[in-house]
Amino acid sequence: MALRRGRKGNLGLEVMPLLELALPSPDGQRLLSDRHAESVTAISDALGESLGNISRLQGWQTQYAFEAVVVALGSVRLIKTEDSGLFYFDDSDGELQPPDFRVVLRDGTQLLVEVKNVAPADLEAKVRAKDMTASQAYAKATGGRLLYAHFWSRMGVWTLVDPSVFNRVGNQQRLPIIDAVKANEMHLLGDGMLASEPPLTFSVRMDTEKEKLAGNGWRALTIGGVELSSAGKVITNPDEQKLAWFLFWHGDWEEVTEHCFDDQGRVERIDFVCRPETDDDGARRIAQQGFAFFGPLSKLYTLRFLDAITTDEGGIRALREEPEPALLAQLVPEDYWARKDRVLKIWRFQLIPAAEDSGNVRAENPK
Repeated sequence: MALRRGRKGNLGLEVMPLLELALPSPDGQRLLSDRHAESVTAISDALGESLGNISRLQGWQTQYAFEAVVVALGSVRLIKTEDSGLFYFDDSDGELQPPDFRVVLRDGTQLLVEVKNVAPADLEAKVRAKDMTASQAYAKATGGRLLYAHFWSRMGVWTLVDPSVFNRVGNQQRLPIIDAVKANEMHLLGDGMLASEPPLTFSVRMDTEKEKLAGNGWRALTIGGVELSSAGKVITNPDEQKLAWFLFWHGDWEEVTEHCFDDQGRVERIDFVCRPETDDDGARRIAQQGFAFFGPLSKLYTLRFLDAITTDEGGIRALREEPEPALLAQLVPEDYWARKDRVLKIWRFQLIPAAEDSGNVRAENPK
């Protein structure tokens, strides 16, 4: 079973509900079709205001990034925008506020997820207490469990937590990042952590017999071939190469460039080497356990997503990119660990909050 997009949308149809906001009331006996220019002006002014609001654009990017991560993980039955369109409700029990998404898990569990971006300077998320109360009331009225997804932009990681994890301070509900990490339930969406034996290396091999001096200290080189390797062993299997490329480009290991010369001083190979940045103690631990972590799958895909929709300077050039369903699940097929001749060794861990409030996290390696 795979996720696929349920509706493609049509601009001619989707723009119609905007008229209710652009033209909230009738103007005498004028026909709606005669108010075209008035509608365009109102929508254009609103669009200009939003495009000039960097915080608003980043908020929408974060919301679309969460949707893309869930689709790429491919472990849910459905994800749908929840907070669009009008609704009417009985206000006898107070306000209702729809969260951003409804997510249906494989077992039929209904989650209602409010997505928030946390600025790089912040290590604590804040939600207005009255907004949380209204979202909890909506969840209760519609039969879903409310969760908060935060993208901690300084670290580039996601957490998914229950409202009970927040601390009430005055008229705010606050969530320190350490509490969010301890109670993180991203595993519900299929998230996990990958690890491998470092380093990952992309090598460009030169044809040394064709090297020539080009003047002014430059050399004219001819590429003889390229290869990917893991811990010094060349990767030839296409599935392993695809996974290695994804980890090379979107993993959070440090990349360094190394030049190798032959005994005549000619460039034999240029290596782009990815390895975890760590101190001596960390390096000894990695050598002892045999692997190093790349980080959560959700983080790796978010880095890919942000690369696709921002410029090299970090400017916003799009709000979303159509996600590839179950991409992350396809990168590491279920039978991957059963393959005896694989070169790229992969460990996968699932992080689950401890049953008791002890601050512990249980890590599972299912393969």
